[in-house]
Amino acid sequence: MGKSRHFFPGGNTSQGFYSFYHYLVKPTVKRKFILKGGPGVGKSHLMKQIGTHFLDKGQSIEYHWCSSDPDSLDGIVIGAHQAAVLDGTAPHIVDPRYPGAVDEIIDLGRYWQRSQIAAHRPEVIDISDHISFCFTQAYHRLKESYLAWEEWSVYPHRVRDDRSVYRNTLALTKDFLQETAPAERAEIRHLFAGAITPAGKLLKADLILESDTAVFAIKGSPGSGVKDLLDHLVNMIKLTGLSAEIYHNPFDPLQVDMVYLPDYNRALVDVSDYLFPYAQQLSSSRYKRQLDFDQLLPVDSLNPYAKRIALAGERLESGIREAIEWIEQAKQLHDQLEGIYIEAMDFPAIDGQCADLIIAIEQLLTD
Repeated sequence: MGKSRHFFPGGNTSQGFYSFYHYLVKPTVKRKFILKGGPGVGKSHLMKQIGTHFLDKGQSIEYHWCSSDPDSLDGIVIGAHQAAVLDGTAPHIVDPRYPGAVDEIIDLGRYWQRSQIAAHRPEVIDISDHISFCFTQAYHRLKESYLAWEEWSVYPHRVRDDRSVYRNTLALTKDFLQETAPAERAEIRHLFAGAITPAGKLLKADLILESDTAVFAIKGSPGSGVKDLLDHLVNMIKLTGLSAEIYHNPFDPLQVDMVYLPDYNRALVDVSDYLFPYAQQLSSSRYKRQLDFDQLLPVDSLNPYAKRIALAGERLESGIREAIEWIEQAKQLHDQLEGIYIEAMDFPAIDGQCADLIIAIEQLLTD
């Protein structure tokens, strides 16, 4: 049995739909199979079948899940990034960059009865438009939540001792990067470890890091210094030429939650748990070092702002809850849309396509 890791390459965020899809597979990939076709044509099922096949064969598999349907896949990466199978439909549209040489489009739409789908034309259009409306409303709520998050961050930032923040930032960054050296070919990937989904806020940090990964844990209120440290660390990694996986906050994609150095099996993680439960998933027994930026704040300095911080926190959570409700409604509508396509599909033919793909990928892995 091979090893599997689990990620989200895109997310429903305060910036709208945010994609790191171009980081899903490394540029050195031998072959990329891009699946096209409508909802319910079997893209995710096909990828799951292929993933299970190669996992059972002892290959490593990366599963990249869909933030709008966490039971569906956006893509899989097989082996040492030799091959990938991707969902190339909206909102993560993928066009071939090197057609024939690397990228191959597989149109699953050729296996449907077009006349059967065309008979539902008004329904397909109405449901599709309603889904877009739901996501627009969800993103409005997330933008409102972000304003509350920004206000919350203002208060700790106002009272903090910047010199203490910077001193601890430099010290912990130096500790985290000690005994590292520039990679011969540095690779930096940007992904999400979690997502805001119709099932709520989901996190897969425990399915990304190894059980023996050395964890450097930091935490603190918004604005207290956590973001400063992570931004500084990312810049230092780029300057020193290290390979790294950068995991962005699923609510605010411009903020980093976790940095993992695969060559050294160490991670620096924000375990504040204000938005996503990293601390719940990563046992403190794994912590090599901890830093709480709130302990650097002057004693009782936030007392005058306690009520406003509480109100901002309530608006933050309320907006996210409402956004999830809209995303859940979009998922229900998407399920209806899938039902139309499922009835029109020739799934035995899809199974045949899956078998052909497995043969093609096996050849790639043995070349």
